[in-house]
Parts: sequence; structure tokens; C-alpha cells
Amino acid sequence: MSISGKIVSHSSKNQVSDQTVSPHQKFYGVFGRTPVIILCMMKALVFSLLFSPVTALDWTTETVDSTDDTGWYTSLALDNSGTPHISYLDWTNHHLKYAIKTDGMWKSETIDTTNAAGEFSSLKLDASSQPLISYYDSNRGNLTCAMKNGDAWNTVIVDSGGVGRYTSLALDMSANPQISYQDLSLMKLKYAVKTGDTWTNETVDNSENVGAYSSLAVDRNNNPHISYYDGGNGDLKYAQKSGGQWINQTIDSTGNTGYYTSIALDGTGNPHISYYDGINRDLKYTTKMGSSWIKENVDTTGSVGKYTSLAIDSSGNPRISYFDETQGHLKYAIKTGIVWTNETADTAVNVGGYTSLALDDTGNPRISYRDSGNQDLKYAVGIPPLVLDFTALSRNGTAPLTVQFSDNSTGGQPSLWNWSFGDGAWFNTSLTGSKNPDHIYETPGTYTVNLTVQNLSVASTLNRPGFVIVLAPSVTTVPTSSPAPTSSPSPSPTTTPPGTPTSTPSPTLTASPVPTSSPTPTFTSSPTSTPSPAEIPGNSDGSQPGVSPLPVPQEAGPLGCQTVNVGGDSAISRVIVTGRGISDIIVTARKIVSLPRGIAHPGRTVYQYIEIIPAHYGIISGTMIEFNVPQEIIEEHSAAHEDVTLCRFNSSTWVCPTARMTGCKNGHFVYRAESPGFSLFAISIRNGTDTGILEGRRTVPATTGVLLTDDFETPVALVNVKTPVPRMPDSPDFPPSFLIWILIGIGLIGTIFYRVLKRWQRI
Repeated sequence: MSISGKIVSHSSKNQVSDQTVSPHQKFYGVFGRTPVIILCMMKALVFSLLFSPVTALDWTTETVDSTDDTGWYTSLALDNSGTPHISYLDWTNHHLKYAIKTDGMWKSETIDTTNAAGEFSSLKLDASSQPLISYYDSNRGNLTCAMKNGDAWNTVIVDSGGVGRYTSLALDMSANPQISYQDLSLMKLKYAVKTGDTWTNETVDNSENVGAYSSLAVDRNNNPHISYYDGGNGDLKYAQKSGGQWINQTIDSTGNTGYYTSIALDGTGNPHISYYDGINRDLKYTTKMGSSWIKENVDTTGSVGKYTSLAIDSSGNPRISYFDETQGHLKYAIKTGIVWTNETADTAVNVGGYTSLALDDTGNPRISYRDSGNQDLKYAVGIPPLVLDFTALSRNGTAPLTVQFSDNSTGGQPSLWNWSFGDGAWFNTSLTGSKNPDHIYETPGTYTVNLTVQNLSVASTLNRPGFVIVLAPSVTTVPTSSPAPTSSPSPSPTTTPPGTPTSTPSPTLTASPVPTSSPTPTFTSSPTSTPSPAEIPGNSDGSQPGVSPLPVPQEAGPLGCQTVNVGGDSAISRVIVTGRGISDIIVTARKIVSLPRGIAHPGRTVYQYIEIIPAHYGIISGTMIEFNVPQEIIEEHSAAHEDVTLCRFNSSTWVCPTARMTGCKNGHFVYRAESPGFSLFAISIRNGTDTGILEGRRTVPATTGVLLTDDFETPVALVNVKTPVPRMPDSPDFPPSFLIWILIGIGLIGTIFYRVLKRWQRI
């Protein structure tokens, strides 16, 4: 976080002599210092409100287009449903392209296949979410506009004759497109507007060498506002049209400034501009207050501020995406009160060129930008961080103990919950209504509970040791019957009177013959194919991995097919399960670091051993397992992608069916393999030259995987997965302003001590 601006302390020039009684001294003499202390506290409250820091966002990034060298001159817009639309240039073919994300999948198409068409693109959406794109056709020297109608694109030349660089498109209140751009041949700033079917063009600024880095916004009265660079003088300039007349003014003339301008209007129509200072290499910002422009430094650390894009949120706060040239990162800044806070949105190598920023309905930032390191088009989403918390009902009791868990986490956009109860049992779900499970502890003990919640694609974990305590039930002693007393003689038999029937004698008890057709069953031991495994070091909950038993039939019903996102820490991302009673099935895949005792090595290089554990199912009749392997792992062992297999442990042997590669994305090969059920698996590489456990000498973090999209085919990069330091339960939370209060208190004490010391010196 950086705080821009300077705090200047002004001291009075008038000295108060010992004989002079100041108004403050008279005030103190009558009322004492209590009102002044109250005034200081009020000022401190205002100070804390103005300087309250903004919590950093969780960022997730994904690659939109990685075909050839692409992602230049990006422009982003969100439709009413929050769907992102991006225009950009394919540099390899020099064509204008357009991408949209639907059903979790990015789809791109080429708009203009004319050679050298598509530079300086600017995208807006009409009321029907149909895109309009202005761009520069450098081959013909024309300003062109492309408009989509249904599935067809129509292109029209707006202006010709060496014009069209630095285009910026906006729609007015009547949905008419307006465009600012540079006349390259005359080096002037120009403006075009469409009324009906007619485009009209006019010159905005006739000065020499102006119009580069133009950015356009239109107010509620359909008046255009343009920020741009004056190359002749090295200044930031601003033009506004009002009453049919253009008014131009210089905003910042210090040094050589005004590159990469971006303009936005707040709710009252005041302009805000972000721009780059080419001399100091800083990100700057200015806004108009009345008739004056207030200028500020936003980020001055290193060379920062190129490719700025500005948006104003619903509270009137400016937000800026930009490129950190020193670090090669995408950055994002927001102003709250009088404080600017900056954070890194993408830490990959050389990312953040040609940024375009948009805010969704909840104010969360979305950014399109170029990944120059991989020559791709990328897209980033920032969301508020998730504050993890959970509670439980009946945390202490005797076994069997039923505990009702509740997720009380706040913030973020959670999409997956994974519980580890500490006794080897897991529960995960992607359904909000099922995120609070019940669990029965059968065995006495003290159990650590973990909750992992996926916030969009950022996973956070809260660990609470000793959270559940289960006691052994008290043992009830069964009283034994007292033996018959031996001292009492047996009574003499009484003679039955005549006429009274004799009692029916008790029949003699004879043992029932053992039927030969139903022999006594003998209990057989568990089959040797599923031995009880030894505890594997490294498991956080102390559970023992092993071969999962075959599913117990629970219900009949029609045969169904269910696609399940897999929880856990392995390379397996999703499975397709076929069976009955599987509508609520939950699947967890847990990576284990070594084989249990009694299970032989599969005889080939192993990337991961994985145990798949299903829950909430009836009968499983077949599965399709999808997993990924880093490309560098395969290349490191001089293997080909077809050498990867998914081996399943079955009947004391390893069965290794062929795995089919379905794609390659972001450095990972993605595979599918069929299996009749879930068991212990090994992702292996059959190169015949290196046998052993690959991860035993080279650990590959589980989080460097891929997040599969809903089409179950195309993987998307999963980055910035983090596990924050867990907070211990019942720890106090201190707001940021609490620390400021402490600093203010120290300052007040220091001021009083200083004044007493000065007065003592005068005496």
C-alpha cells in the first residue's frame, strides 16, 4: 500500500510572551482542557475515517486467447448480466478480434480480416448487449467502426485519409456512438458522431501535434469530454463541448506528462483523469473541483502508470488499472477518502499491457490486458477476500457424538466448501444449502477440524485444533443374580388331595438337532487385496489412506450420470460418475505421499498417488476421471504425452488403462481415463528408464493445477490460490482505526509533555 500526497504542518508566526494571556489560556482557565480533548477526539475520528485502509482483494486470472501473438489494444465492457466482452488485436495476423465468455467458456472470433486492421480498438455495448468497436485500419489509414447485428458484423468507414489512431468510443443517452481519435496526417484531435445513418466529423484541437492517447466520455446532456496528450508541449489537455462549442484547456504542464490518459465522469458529471508522467515515470490522477483541477500522485514506486484505465464506483471513488513496468506486473489502485491504496493483480512475468477496467454490479473490478510474457490475452477479476469462520453445536460429549457444523464465513463469493472432521472423514459440496453438515464421531478423542472454502478460484483454509472433544461412554455394570441358598432344605412334596388333578409335569428339554442343510457360517477375513494401510506421514488429520471399499447398494432406481467437481489436493479435477442414487454424490481425491504397507509399487515413474473417496451415493457402475500433469514433468523424463496413464489398484495388482489426452493449456496436459469405480490410483509415466516416486524428490504443489470450465474440455489457469495464516478461534479483532487511535494518543501525550517542558524552560 502506498499513500500519496504530503502532510504539511503549519506553525503560527506569533509568539505569546509570558506576560500575555492568550484566548486559549483564558479558555482553559474557565473550562479546563476537557472541551479541547473532545475536539481532538472528534478530529481523530475524522482522521481515522479518511485514512481507513482498504482490504486487498483476492485476484483470479485466466487466459482468454493464446493463439499466436495476441492481446494487443484490449477494450473491455460488461453487459447487464455481468458477461465480459473484449475487443483486441491479433498481432500475428494483424486482424481485429472479439471474445465473449458464455457458460464459463471464452469464445473468440475474427471481426476484420483486412491486413493491418484492429489497432487502438475501443468497445462499447448497446442496450441489447450488442458490441460496437471503433479501431484503426493502418493499411488504408481509416477510422473504422464495426457493429454486430445478430450473428453478423457490419463495418463502416467513419473517416479516411490517414486518421483513426488512439480511438475512444462512447454511446450517448440516445445510443448514438461518438468517437475521439487522432488525425495522423495533420496531428490534430478529431471527433465523430453518428446521428441516424450519418457520421459527421470535426476537429477538436487545431494545435500542433495533439490528439494522442485520447479518451472519451459523454455526460447526461450528450456532451463529449476528451482527455488527450499535447505532444508539442508535453502536456495533459482536456476538451469539453458545450453549447456546440469546444473548450480546450491544459491540465498538467509539469515536465512531459499526459501519456496513456483515461477519462471517466462521476454521478455529478465531474471529469476524472488518470495518466502517466513520462519524466518521473509515475501514475497520476486529476479531477475537476469547481473551476480548479486537483492533481495527485497515485503510485511513484519504480516506473509505473503506463496503459492506465479509469473507472468511478457508485461512491464516487476512482479506480485505476495500470502496468508496473519495473516489476512487470498488472496493478490496481483505489482511492477511499483521501488515501490511495495499490495492489498487484497479476504477478506473472511481464503482464499488464493495454489494460481495460470495468466494474460489475457489486463494484468488483474486471480487467482485460495483455500477457507479453506468453503473448496472450488475459482477464482478471478482483473480489473481496473471504473471512473464514465456523462454529459447531455439541462440540463436547460422549461417543457416539453428533456435531452440527455451521459455516459463518463472510465476504467473497464462495463456490465450494470442504470440511475435514479430523477422524478421517471428509465432506465437500458446491451447494450453498448443504454447506453446514452434521457429522457423527464414533470414537472418543480430541479432533482438529478444517474448513476450506473456495472464493471464486482462491482457496482459503481455517484450522481449529482440538475443536471437538469426544468422551468414552460410562460403563454400566450388569448385576449378577444371587445364588440359591444352600442352607434351606427342599420342601417335602405335598400329597395331592383326591379329586384334584395332578400338575402337568415339565417336559424334558432335548437339544434341537442341527440341520445339515444350514451349516453354521464361518467368518472369513477381509480379502488380501484391501490390506489395512499404515499411517502415512504428512496427513493433517492423521487419517490412513487405503483402498476404498466397493459401494454398498443403498437404493435402486434409474441409471444416471453425474458430473462432479472433485475436492481435495490432488491432480484430479472432475469425474463423471454413472450409477444409481448419485444425484447428491460428493467426491474427494486426496493425494498421499507413499504407498501403504502391503501394496507394491506399479513399476513406473509415479507423479501422484491418489485415493478417491465418494460419499452420498447409491450404486456406482462406472466413472470417467479427468486429471492434469504439468508439461515440464513429462518433458523432464523424456516422455511423450501419450506415455501418461492412470493406474488403478485392484485385486493386489495395478491395472493401467490408456489415458486419453483431451487438451493442453497453460503448461498442463489434461487427460481422461475410465474406471469401473473408485480406489487407489497412481498417475504414472511409462518411459521405461526411471522408476520411483516422482514427487518424492521433486514436489509439485497441488495448487499449480487447472480449473476446468463447465464444458469439461478446456482448462483455464488457476492462479493466486492461497491459504492465509489461520486465525485461532476467539481471537480479538481490532479494526485498523484502533491502531490509529493508539498513535493519536501517543501524539497527544507527546504534545502535552513538549508544552510542559517548554513552559518549564521559560520559568
